[in-house]
Amino acid sequence: MGRHLGKRAGALAVAATLLLTAGACGGGDEAGEASGDGEQVGAARQLPPCPVEALEQADGKVEVVVWHFLQARTRDALEQLAADFNASQDKVVVRVENQGTSNDELWSKYVSHARSGDLPPIAILDDTVTQQLIDSDTLLPAQSCIDATDTDMSDYLPGARAYYTVDDVLYPASLNLSGALLYYNRNHFTKAGLDPDKAPQTLDEMRTWAEQLKAAGVVETPVVLQLSPAVIEMFLTGAGQQIVDNDNGRGAGTTANAVFDTDVTVDFFAWAKAMMDDGLMTALPQTPGQIGHYQAMATQSASMSIETSTAATSIEAFVAGDLDTSDLPGEVAQAEVDLDALDIGAAPVPGIDAAGKLAMGGGAWYLTNTVPPEQQAAAWAFIDYVNQPAQQVTWNLIGSYLPYRMSAVEDPRLQAAWRDTLSGRWLAIAYDELLTGVDPNNPGPLIGPYDEFREILRGQIEELIYNGASPEQVTSTAASETTDALVAYNEDHSR
Repeated sequence: MGRHLGKRAGALAVAATLLLTAGACGGGDEAGEASGDGEQVGAARQLPPCPVEALEQADGKVEVVVWHFLQARTRDALEQLAADFNASQDKVVVRVENQGTSNDELWSKYVSHARSGDLPPIAILDDTVTQQLIDSDTLLPAQSCIDATDTDMSDYLPGARAYYTVDDVLYPASLNLSGALLYYNRNHFTKAGLDPDKAPQTLDEMRTWAEQLKAAGVVETPVVLQLSPAVIEMFLTGAGQQIVDNDNGRGAGTTANAVFDTDVTVDFFAWAKAMMDDGLMTALPQTPGQIGHYQAMATQSASMSIETSTAATSIEAFVAGDLDTSDLPGEVAQAEVDLDALDIGAAPVPGIDAAGKLAMGGGAWYLTNTVPPEQQAAAWAFIDYVNQPAQQVTWNLIGSYLPYRMSAVEDPRLQAAWRDTLSGRWLAIAYDELLTGVDPNNPGPLIGPYDEFREILRGQIEELIYNGASPEQVTSTAASETTDALVAYNEDHSR
């Protein structure tokens, strides 16, 4: 029996660790139409066949292994979906296998096993490896199975389809969708004379709120923000700023240059630097195990922070003392706090221009082409089950991932949870952001050397925070080095 944290343990700090281990951070103008009704759009495509008929021809049960790196409630949700599917039919047995606590660990194993072709039928990876997976030639595109089964995709979230569609081909077969939220201390807002039912809509308003909180003596530094590359991409994409050329990596040509060396990016970094210089914000770099922003919110030494929606059910479970922590990695930092006095609210993430504007994010379920036809067919059967509205509700209520199917939102169970529970109300806000705040024509960048780009950006963020680099220097250097990474990636993949 695993140990459970009591109600007065540092719930937010612990949930942050879960969040960090649970996982997260299309073609041009037609991306949103790429799989709208299961028909092919645009130029003729040469897709590999999806052998859906092989399942019925198989002798005995077919095993499907799923590799993932999910933890806590998200892992529980995946395991329940697999168990429910196994009990619903007698042709397929799904077995989920955890391959670490981060996408990096799982991706490293995927790459090493790809060399020998020893991959599972399904791998759940994050959104940064899409182009690398396509270039690896290890995928059975979901579009093949969509076309083979005449699957109607009109009920699937448009921005999500657009984000993972490349040259009119939708590659992942299902998705782990999450949004970003502004988390804030309602009691602090009240003490500063701010309306606790309202939140800043833009970064400029966020500064104004912070100035009022500081002037009222509520806290010394009102904002704590982890300046991760994903957060910066979110702000830039939400403001319409593309990261790379070739239609943000989604055009028909070669993606060869970074294009974010603009006033939009410089102004964002200038905002962050001014907030730090004026004592209004503590900026934290993205480092392994970084939970400083959660600790600051838990101990009420900060009033506002921005983070993903995926931790909603885990935070709620911690508050109730119901979440098993026996398998958490390492030492979990805890702060003794009075949770009864900690009134946390959530709102759409403030944007450069407007609230709730962001990039698509999360993770994706990929089918591999290295397994026998009957396993490919069985894997598609499981994913088709997961994609049904009833299972999307389970995915949301237990795992906090947002529904990929829009009709799932009409389910009475989900409606009740989104109305009556704390985590549900937060998830409803995040879903609305994905539905209305992600532009299907600019859902986010598609980058081959995505990991290098993020490492470059991470390094320049640290230069801004710790070494006094100017916003102009940070932006220029990051863009120049990203262009170099694109050139090297293109050269490597042209051989």
